[in-house]
Amino acid sequence: MVNSLSANLKPNSYGNVLRAGYLPNGRAIYEVIDSDGNKAGKLSLPKEQVDTFEASYKKILDTAPKIQAFVNANSSLESMNKRRRLAQGIVVSSGIVGLAIPMIILRKSISVTKKILGAVAGIVAGLSAGFVASLAVTTPPGSLEFAKATRTLSTLDIQPILDEQA
Repeated sequence: MVNSLSANLKPNSYGNVLRAGYLPNGRAIYEVIDSDGNKAGKLSLPKEQVDTFEASYKKILDTAPKIQAFVNANSSLESMNKRRRLAQGIVVSSGIVGLAIPMIILRKSISVTKKILGAVAGIVAGLSAGFVASLAVTTPPGSLEFAKATRTLSTLDIQPILDEQA
């Protein structure tokens, strides 16, 4: 659950969102607090989407520090080049392995078509696997969870509240 107004508000470098109550039409009201502790505005969403909103918001707050720490530790030019070379090496070696496997399996086959199709399929499969593996190795921890939570938030009916509405 998102921090409530009665709870001890912990300063957060990403700001906070606090449930403040409900509008007469049943929509939940949240106050947005910036990283300095100042009120930055209000938003509302349907009562049915409160749990989804709070879970996604919590996931973002949990993963953001991990991503920020990764970026801080790996933002030098040398580190970026090292990760780029690592990703390229993974993709290339996976492509080579992808080519080698069907060639070994089909080495006794007399069908040239079968060997060509096997080679193409092996290269495509190897490069695809290499691309996925390089992403897993080079992206910040928590990126997938952050992206899923952000995508979930984008599907909710979140509306800003002007001061005269609340």
